[in-house]
Amino acid sequence: MKKISSLALAVACALIMSCQKDPDTDKLDGSYLVYTNYDTGTDFKSINSFYVIDSILIIDNSEKSIYWNNGNSQKIVNAFEAQLATAGYSESESIENADVVLQLSYVNNTYYFTAYNPGPWWNTYPGYWNWGGWGWYYPYSFSYSYSTGSIIGELVDTNAPTPLNDKLTVVWNTYICGLLNGNNLSLSRTMEAIEQAFVQSPYLKK
Repeated sequence: MKKISSLALAVACALIMSCQKDPDTDKLDGSYLVYTNYDTGTDFKSINSFYVIDSILIIDNSEKSIYWNNGNSQKIVNAFEAQLATAGYSESESIENADVVLQLSYVNNTYYFTAYNPGPWWNTYPGYWNWGGWGWYYPYSFSYSYSTGSIIGELVDTNAPTPLNDKLTVVWNTYICGLLNGNNLSLSRTMEAIEQAFVQSPYLKK
């Protein structure tokens, strides 16, 4: 297993996957890669409640928003919820009352290159989550390519918009790749990778 936590990263996991709305699960032998980053100006101990959006956004070539919402996707959502609860946060019953909200995305069959030079925000694919009329931005720089079969998690501070065009701040994010076995997503490896994302993010613990 490989793990990476740095401010700048170039990642290209050479994985090929056929087009599908709901990734299947299977066993996977081999390594996965977990990237995490966070806003050093955020006091995570001051955050009390969280909400995880229950549908996973599918990132692909479609012009329409596609969401993955079935038994397997719910297991992934539940895994993130459990990790946040273990870190000491309380789960909110509504998105409106949560201090932070986590959106999960799944890269289906397209590579997305993303580059930041603090200031710009990412809002380049259909269905990008928008709360209260706000988008969001990353206060840190990084650059990498999202590869097929990857999972992205973005934890957004909903308490107040930032001075930058009223964008909300992404206080933590994770990018996980290497989860495929052929055309299928390995649920067991995904669970391990989600746990690893929190292991290498000790600052999240209250």
